[in-house]
Amino acid sequence: MSVAVIGPSSFITCFQLIGAEGYNCVNGEETTSTLSRLVDEKKYKLIIFPERFAAETLPVREQVLKRGAISPVFALVPDFTMQTGDRMQELQAVISLAIGTKLEL
Repeated sequence: MSVAVIGPSSFITCFQLIGAEGYNCVNGEETTSTLSRLVDEKKYKLIIFPERFAAETLPVREQVLKRGAISPVFALVPDFTMQTGDRMQELQAVISLAIGTKLEL
């Protein structure tokens, strides 16, 4: 499986050790640009990036869903900043839309 990891060097290093290709990006704008490029290249089946960039990358991820594509799969992982919860809020909103009522967790 082809795996890419996007983020600061401290985040991507451990994934590179297990065979992922790393793309060094330090902010949301760089991450979104790199993610968009990688999605267009259709080279990777799994793309990993820090959860703190969930909001900035949402438009790119939504484009993949709108196309009905099953890959790449996006894995949002908490990084050393420990900013979490963005992905959970995103999932809560989608599930709430699907069931027709606000989901409380």
